[in-house]
Amino acid sequence: MTQADLHGVLHAHTTESDGTDPLEDMAEATRIRGYQYLGLTDHSQTAHYAGGLPAEEVTAQQVAINRLNKRYGSKFHVFKGIESDILADGSLDYADEVLTTFDLVIASIHSRFRMNRREQTARLIKAVENGHTTVLGHVTGRQLTRRPGYEVDMEAVLQACAKHDVAVEINAHPWRLDLDWRWCERALELGCMLSINPDAHSTEEIDNIQWGVLMARKGAVPKDRVLNALSLARFRAHLRARKRG
Repeated sequence: MTQADLHGVLHAHTTESDGTDPLEDMAEATRIRGYQYLGLTDHSQTAHYAGGLPAEEVTAQQVAINRLNKRYGSKFHVFKGIESDILADGSLDYADEVLTTFDLVIASIHSRFRMNRREQTARLIKAVENGHTTVLGHVTGRQLTRRPGYEVDMEAVLQACAKHDVAVEINAHPWRLDLDWRWCERALELGCMLSINPDAHSTEEIDNIQWGVLMARKGAVPKDRVLNALSLARFRAHLRARKRG
């Protein structure tokens, strides 16, 4: 696959949490790069360190997204998303009535990295089993040259993702590159979809996606197994099917 096979950008932050550019700029920067859609995923409320959104700010952001989508019409679409912290017990941030308002949820661990392998694995699997979860974000939590990933039974986590139709993120941020390419073959064998995401905190970081494409190519991931290689119409249908699911 190539970067031209990707039709959407998922996992992007704005000034509402810890990004450096506002919603309108992130959307327009995505559109002018030739993508059909943006999955906006600011941090959730527990991520105080990253300006996570309390429920009332979620509502305000979604109103702004509706207004922006009305302006774009059929030319481009911003999906209402969140990068939800996976809490220590494996539950997602926010109550169900808030989670149902999102088009997509990227579930990620940002705390309690030192839980043992059994506990961390159970935590991730519980998050994957949550019907609101669309994508499992940066699976091991590693940051290259900064910290190793947490201990996790990757085989069990990938099996859960395949079972529950949760895409596994190839996080393209240069600090992460996680899922490691060496697990791509097994993810494909198990039936997982993958999602190549820039984890963009600025308009410039949208271009991180190129590193994720190289990771996917190294892992021999075909375009038909990449979530954001779906066209806008097919991606929208995928999200709707999961909602009905």
